[in-house]
Amino acid sequence: MSMRPTKLAAAAITLSLLACAPAGQAPPPAHAEPPPASGAPQHPTNHSDPALPVDDGLCAPLLLEQDLGFGTHVVMRRLPTAADLNDLRYINGLRQLIIALPAWPASYDDLRPLQQVILPEDAELVVLLPGWPPNFTALDAWNMVGGNLRLIMLVNGPPADRSMITELNRLKPLERVIAQMEYPERSGFERLQRPLSFRVLKR
Repeated sequence: MSMRPTKLAAAAITLSLLACAPAGQAPPPAHAEPPPASGAPQHPTNHSDPALPVDDGLCAPLLLEQDLGFGTHVVMRRLPTAADLNDLRYINGLRQLIIALPAWPASYDDLRPLQQVILPEDAELVVLLPGWPPNFTALDAWNMVGGNLRLIMLVNGPPADRSMITELNRLKPLERVIAQMEYPERSGFERLQRPLSFRVLKR
């Protein structure tokens, strides 16, 4: 009997805890829009809307790895402090430090603690980012962070400003983009030079 379904199930169960771990400075819930006046169903608009609760989507399982492997995976919902980094030294078998952020850090100054992360040789740093960056400064800041870093973005659809994808292609640590859309389509992502996958989240 193949072990692949078992491994994928284990990944889903483990990573379902990601976003539901307490966040350090999570933004307030998005304002709920009133229902349309007409009773007719509305086709959703697939675009990047900062008001949409992309961060909530991190509470659902994300299959980031086919096989999590043997080891310890530390999950944080905020950028680590110096004390957090010191505590990592006492965790046995550290394989991944997964940071699921509630929002994009504004600048490199916010990311400086990541420069102090000294992980074991086989361990890696994985950062999950919700939505598109608010500006090019927030995007470029990640190019200044070295080390064994993997960035994964979870977005609601293509960006309103298509030039953002051109800049995104220059983001060295970006591994892939996951588009959470009710009606998945590649329109607007044609220029993306990273793996793109889609996810439909049913509430």
